[in-house]
Amino acid sequence: IESVEDEEDRARMADTIDEMNRTLDDILSLARLGRPSEPPTETDLSALIDAVVDDFRDLGHAVAYQDGQRLIVRLRPALMRRAVRNLIENAVKYGGGSSEVLLTSEASQVRIEVADRGPGIPADQIAAVFDPFTRLDPSRNRTTGGVGLGLTLARAIVREAGGDIALANRAGGGLSATITLARR
Repeated sequence: IESVEDEEDRARMADTIDEMNRTLDDILSLARLGRPSEPPTETDLSALIDAVVDDFRDLGHAVAYQDGQRLIVRLRPALMRRAVRNLIENAVKYGGGSSEVLLTSEASQVRIEVADRGPGIPADQIAAVFDPFTRLDPSRNRTTGGVGLGLTLARAIVREAGGDIALANRAGGGLSATITLARR
């Protein structure tokens, strides 16, 4: 890349390499899920979410999250951070540049909801977006990026933690992605 004289060509090449690295990282993460190296630990889910949200805010994205009470859950924190990051990243990319994150708790379960006000997903496509390499945006342009592994990886991580993810279109527009985890 350094030997290419045209600055625009160099930038495109660097973007392509970055995209390839992200894709490989997603594929390796999926492959490692069956044998994670990180042990489950007692984790403050509110603090974990707050840290992920802060990362997005540092990048200039409008992500709303009201830091709440400590909520201790036994899970693999690096993996769950990745799942939450993937959902927020999708909400920011496809949901109009902003998202809202809500953590709620009941006696038997906790829910992390990531919501946006974008176009949502056609009802007949909601189940399909969890399939590997499925993208609703066929353009493959640089602004949306990705290869269709974000939701696949997020769901695999959450299911490995004993939970699940559900997607639902919101009344008035937008999409809500909800992680549900059992309280153990």
